[in-house]
Amino acid sequence: MTRCTALFLTLSALLVCGTGCAVTDQDVTSESAQNSDTRVYEVFGMDCPGCHGGVEKLVKKIPGVQQAEANWQKKQLVVAVRPGTELNDEEVYDAIRRANFTAGKRIK
Repeated sequence: MTRCTALFLTLSALLVCGTGCAVTDQDVTSESAQNSDTRVYEVFGMDCPGCHGGVEKLVKKIPGVQQAEANWQKKQLVVAVRPGTELNDEEVYDAIRRANFTAGKRIK
């Protein structure tokens, strides 16, 4: 493979990831989170816009989680709990660790 081809492939891969990993400056709390018990956790190790998707996906699989939104810039995970259900913080911490990040303290 020529050096030019390798450079082209690398730039193409970055472009594809960059367009799929875009993040906005919106607050991480959504409307559904505002209407339920909302918890905020510190998450360390999210260093790019693409990082938050994995942790959100794992946390959303936890029974009792209505919505999960992470923000790599704020190093936070906002979790909306389904009304009428209980959510054990340890399940959220476990999901954060399985996503290969470090769980901090629960802020709210």
